[in-house]
Amino acid sequence: MKKKKSSLLSSFLVMIMVLSTFLMVDNKEADAATVTSNATDDATMWGTSLIGPTATTMAVNVGQDKRSYLKFNVSNSGTITSAVLNVKCITGGTANIGAYAGTGNTTWNQTTLAWNNQPALGSLLDSKNTTFVAGTVYSFNVLPLINANGTYSIILKGISGNEVTFSTKEGTTIPNVVTTTTTTPPPTGPDLTGYTLLRDYSFGTSRNTNSLTALTNSFNAYGVAGTTVINNEWQRYQPINATNHHLTSTTLELTATANLGGVYDGGISSGQITTKETFYPYDGKTYIFQLRAKIPKKVGAWPAFWLYSPGGAGSTTSEIDIVEFFDTPTQNTYDWTGFDHGDGVFSDYYSIMTNQWVWHPGTDFSDDYHLYTLIWKEGNLQKWVDGTLVKGTLFRWDGPAPQVLINLAMGGNTNNNPVASSFPAVFSLDYFRVYVK
Repeated sequence: MKKKKSSLLSSFLVMIMVLSTFLMVDNKEADAATVTSNATDDATMWGTSLIGPTATTMAVNVGQDKRSYLKFNVSNSGTITSAVLNVKCITGGTANIGAYAGTGNTTWNQTTLAWNNQPALGSLLDSKNTTFVAGTVYSFNVLPLINANGTYSIILKGISGNEVTFSTKEGTTIPNVVTTTTTTPPPTGPDLTGYTLLRDYSFGTSRNTNSLTALTNSFNAYGVAGTTVINNEWQRYQPINATNHHLTSTTLELTATANLGGVYDGGISSGQITTKETFYPYDGKTYIFQLRAKIPKKVGAWPAFWLYSPGGAGSTTSEIDIVEFFDTPTQNTYDWTGFDHGDGVFSDYYSIMTNQWVWHPGTDFSDDYHLYTLIWKEGNLQKWVDGTLVKGTLFRWDGPAPQVLINLAMGGNTNNNPVASSFPAVFSLDYFRVYVK
């Protein structure tokens, strides 16, 4: 919803999987399509000296000539189509850090590495010019080097900026390289076996989220934009209240109405809920986010269920739109949309999209309630509608962990302008649930 509409017309980047032990389809391991190779050795060289071969962190500092060396034994069946190095930041800083091919010696280990046997600095494979944030996993495309089975050295070297440290294999998160060889066949439906229901917001006065107080305890009324108007939208989101957040016995109705002056930009109020907590699938976790809802069929309506960073240090352009419906000259309630945004959007490994913008199955989604699902394991997104997988995407989230937002916008950008008959517009929510394993 905080749309930049990053162009899907541009050429997709090379297929990349980030910090994932398998391509997740139907939440089950996928026929060895993806293999994670943990670092066998890692160490820091400070000039010509080896630093702490059993240290829990490794450093990169261009000014002090600190370089981090990593070695991997890669074995995967088939032709390798993507290879990604994943390292977790321990001490952050602003820097441009490059991942370079280590050439020559591959027999070194972290206790014997020295100035006279260290791998030579080869070609630059990938770089990150950013403010590195402690606790965040960063990914580098190393496919130009790792394109077949074998033993490889990778060197992390500063190009500019401050010192940044990363976890070693003795630290909190083992560096790894994830290689992918094949595409996984489509699943038959989302499988919740093995998952724990982490959050259950069943809306309605007869259910567990049964009052405006209960809503306020779990959700904020504003997301990262606060009360700022984005995307040229006409509505103004309001604090949680009985008009814009109307509870029936079995639903929450996010309601847009022209009660701030009339049918014009700024004259419309509407409802939004944003989780107070953030979510990110660290350390091998998988999250499932589900919303069962009925969308409005009104001119200019823009309902959305999405994830975005709450802002602050390391803010990001990453965004995951689980589902949106636009009302434009070319899109309506028949057209499911689920964009992803940011530098970490890579190839779809599965898709039944009608075109690059929408899935048009011939269903008017405003006729009934539907279940919209995101399955998120680090490096991998799957978006489902009811029992159908619509697309699976290789994806890296950059920046702080995101919140979940559910809202009803009106007008904005390419959306049709609302008219008098657009109101009231109601986005009816049955439940929002989060599962984890």
